[in-house]
Amino acid sequence: MGMLGLVVVALTIGSPPYELPATLTLPDGDGPFPAVVLVHGSGPLDRDETIGGTTLFADLADALAHRGIASLRYDKRTFVYGDTLTNDLTLDTEVIDDAIAAVHALQARPEIGAVTVAGHSLGGMLAPEIAARAGQVAGVVALAPPARPPLEILRDQLHTLGASRDALAPVEAAIAATLLPAIADDPMLRVMGMPLAYWRDWEAHDGVAAARAWKRPLLVLQGDRDWQVTRADFTRYQRGVRGCTCVVLAGDDHTFTRRAASRVDPNVVEQLVHFIGRLRRAPRRSSRRAPPARHRCLRAPGRAAAAWSPRPRAAA
Repeated sequence: MGMLGLVVVALTIGSPPYELPATLTLPDGDGPFPAVVLVHGSGPLDRDETIGGTTLFADLADALAHRGIASLRYDKRTFVYGDTLTNDLTLDTEVIDDAIAAVHALQARPEIGAVTVAGHSLGGMLAPEIAARAGQVAGVVALAPPARPPLEILRDQLHTLGASRDALAPVEAAIAATLLPAIADDPMLRVMGMPLAYWRDWEAHDGVAAARAWKRPLLVLQGDRDWQVTRADFTRYQRGVRGCTCVVLAGDDHTFTRRAASRVDPNVVEQLVHFIGRLRRAPRRSSRRAPPARHRCLRAPGRAAAAWSPRPRAAA
């Protein structure tokens, strides 16, 4: 597939009171184009998934459009509305509901063909569940999806960073508390600013089981320098999901960049292009109609300046 030009369209996805600004990046042409919904990892992330000096989703959107694949990315609810949200967040309200809305927004557009859900980190873990609940999704890509309980992952991350005993204490207390019934939860116990109910909800979403239940194509990518989500997580997908295409990328960290690089590893793009190129559009269901998304065209893609929200970041 040769290099193509691109067109950028500004959209709004979701429903009041949590409408989210989004960017649809299209190859230049008439379509229909295969397309990807990009689903964030944990924490208050913008549509580019700006983490430090990296912008994984902006890089992917640009590279995929030049290879004939459209993408939709959006600011996360905790990024846009972080100051107004409460600690009653669940993974549905933080991630899944908005991702499903993004899938439906793509499916409603005539220039879009087969839709894939591609999630990073927490978004990768939830991608099979999002795809199944959205319906009519052709494939799933999970980029560094966690598989172990979230508090155990967080504890391991803190150990790797050389955290003090004081920093580890609330995580250890929360791990012990989750072994008891929720009725015994201490309302004052917080980990990364979130109550135990949030971590219990995360642990209840079994990414490997959802991937196993997903009967359409699945690609799992893992960087061999990733210390945040590790080979221990990757191995659970590799061994637990029959028919999954599981690939380790040499030299990549958690954001799929290499040492001294800020842009995504081109091998990630090649893996996605190859995987998406083999997909066929999922069967249509005439009973559901997706609400139209509001949009306007932009002359050039640009990248929004990323400002971190005060909402805390979670483990993956």
